[in-house]
Amino acid sequence: MREELKFVGASLSNDQAYGKATGAITYCSDMTAPGMLVIRLKLSTIAHGWIDEIDIEEALALPGVRAVYYWGNTPDRKYDRGRVASYEEAPNQERLFDRHVRFYGERVAAVVAESEEIAAEACRRIRVSYREIPAMLTMEEASREGAEKIHEEGNVYEAPEAGWGDFENCQAEYCQKTQVALGRMTHLSMETHSCRALWDKSSGKLTVWTGCQTVFGIRSTLGDFLGLPYSKIHVIKTAMGGSFGCKQETLVEPLTAWAACDLKADVRLVYTREEQIIHTMLKHNLEGVIESKIHPDGKIEGVRVSVMLDAGAYQTISPSYLRTIGGKLGKVYRIPNITYGGKSICTNTAVNGSFRSWGSSEEAALLETHWNQVCADRGWDPVEFRLKNVLNPYEQDGMHGVTIGNARLRDVLTAGRERFRWEERKQACLEKNKAQGRYRYGVGVAMGSHTSSFYPYIADVATATARLQEDGSLTLHIAIHDHGCGTVMAMKKIAAEVMELDLEQIQLAEADTEHCMYDYGCYGSRTTYVLGNAVKKCCEKLKEKAKHVAAYQLQCSASVLRYQDGRFYPEPEPERSVSLREISDYALGTLGEDIYTAYTHNSVENPGVACAHFAEVSVDTFTGSVKVEHCLSVHDIGRAINPDLCRGQVGSGIQQGIGIALSEEIKLDPKTGEVLVSNLKNYEVTNACDMPDYDVLFLEEPDHEGPFGAKSIGEVVLVPVAPALVAAVNQALGTRLYRMPLTPAVILDAIEGGHDEN
Repeated sequence: MREELKFVGASLSNDQAYGKATGAITYCSDMTAPGMLVIRLKLSTIAHGWIDEIDIEEALALPGVRAVYYWGNTPDRKYDRGRVASYEEAPNQERLFDRHVRFYGERVAAVVAESEEIAAEACRRIRVSYREIPAMLTMEEASREGAEKIHEEGNVYEAPEAGWGDFENCQAEYCQKTQVALGRMTHLSMETHSCRALWDKSSGKLTVWTGCQTVFGIRSTLGDFLGLPYSKIHVIKTAMGGSFGCKQETLVEPLTAWAACDLKADVRLVYTREEQIIHTMLKHNLEGVIESKIHPDGKIEGVRVSVMLDAGAYQTISPSYLRTIGGKLGKVYRIPNITYGGKSICTNTAVNGSFRSWGSSEEAALLETHWNQVCADRGWDPVEFRLKNVLNPYEQDGMHGVTIGNARLRDVLTAGRERFRWEERKQACLEKNKAQGRYRYGVGVAMGSHTSSFYPYIADVATATARLQEDGSLTLHIAIHDHGCGTVMAMKKIAAEVMELDLEQIQLAEADTEHCMYDYGCYGSRTTYVLGNAVKKCCEKLKEKAKHVAAYQLQCSASVLRYQDGRFYPEPEPERSVSLREISDYALGTLGEDIYTAYTHNSVENPGVACAHFAEVSVDTFTGSVKVEHCLSVHDIGRAINPDLCRGQVGSGIQQGIGIALSEEIKLDPKTGEVLVSNLKNYEVTNACDMPDYDVLFLEEPDHEGPFGAKSIGEVVLVPVAPALVAAVNQALGTRLYRMPLTPAVILDAIEGGHDEN
């Protein structure tokens, strides 16, 4: 029987909502202080080459300029922007500034000045002479034998072959091959990258404020790069206006920290939108080939997947990202034989990196698109095909040798089929298309899964500390990184549920390396499942400690004490009770004790989360535009800590998925490598007015290890959206278009030319 709870499951606002709606909240880019200096960047205007000469004299002569940095007066040491733990092995290919320019928009100099205007003018006065080298803008060019090396170690990282069984020799009567491609896109967080760094002259200590996903990862990267002990670096996570992966990596912090240390000053760097797009990090563009062997009854026998991933100018996390795509092939379907391999290739283009779902959406784009092609070619219903092949709860993920937990893959499909009225909509589309009018209609479906923890890839640990304050309120510390989606509120609700306190009585700040115990950071959709467990068990431990103090105070055995709404009482005498405030007073004033505790949670499971996305589209054959008429996302999430915020996550995933499938793409000039889309005026994002009337269905069967049964939700919401939309477009038009995004130009070309991509 499901436990009735007061806070968990109730729809309560994000605790930052008021501050964001009124503009009262302080982002890093809002921070000001007397004497604060600002940084502006000088970016390269070539895609590949060497800096022959850089003239900074005119810039330095401008009043108000404090420093101009370039390759000649900054460290030659390398670091890796993607490293998030001190022990991680990383390519270490990047310097603050380098004579070797590797992409159009790479920083070649920076000005530190007393105002933005002065810094910008000084950047305009810097003169740079280049010696150009032919740029390799495509993966084919960069991986060609004899290609110029972008880095000493070469341009290509080849992933070790992974999988199980024997795809080459497994037998099945039906074989299929699909080629899928994804374009590069920007993360489009509302708040651009920003960082503030302050050097304290009296203590020799560096404090860094940044909207990020890993304060401890940034601290270790800065410490090793700057040669400072970690104890001399204090990193504070500030309010964040979204990330979607782009703030997982250490991008703006090294330069800001270096300038603060060098000038012994307070320095801030805020990227413009153009810098955010062309200089920080984009979502990988990739090309994949999927082959399968299938029995006549629709049972999958084997799959082989090969991927070419464009890393951009630096490998950073791309080798890991490439391996992760393959590592997720066994989380949804029962496939006896799998082979996976791929290459991560450096090109003379903007750097690609972490993006929401970290490989799961790419895996789904490849595999789900392939299955929809198989079903179209064989005349199979795509829902029935999936039902024949999905894993059952607690079946094994062959890639990692662990179970998928209680992932309810079959249930999200069957519940979605009924809620979406799949058969009825499918038939209605067929009937409307018989008219051969201007518009064509189609439906599509795709599935996805994601993780709730790092287990078993690495030990997944989180530590929470808690103290009962003198007034009976609670102060919690845990290194949480809220992206703006309400995870701080989720932690407060978990604590409030355990302690039976109002939310206003619980204080919880975000990650801070001086006040929180170590944590990897907010990625891998681990926050609710792992950090939430640490908070829950820490509060339970604190309550038990308070119970023993109450037993002293009430002169009774702790075994007879009961707890309700912040008060302990002996079961036979409920009128004789003590509040948490009274317990704190007694502990401090009589026993000489402080009521505090810590709990370290080690995750020993990683339950999968299942999602099925259903979509109906109309395609205008005159313009090539696609309208999403309706869609449904069905999610197995264990238990929703805050249902409204979960629905918001689903909506954001649908919005991003539509962008991946239909519109968002960062294009480059094929001759110069210049990014052609560098602002919001010409970047085709799905706006609020373009959003469909979407439906959300949560299947809540509490996970036995999750805090109050919760699993993850934040990233899986994106995973199946794009392949479901592509399937719907292909069904509407009778095409086989698998190169995303399916822009109007692509669709018109297919309609007018009558050709497919596969």
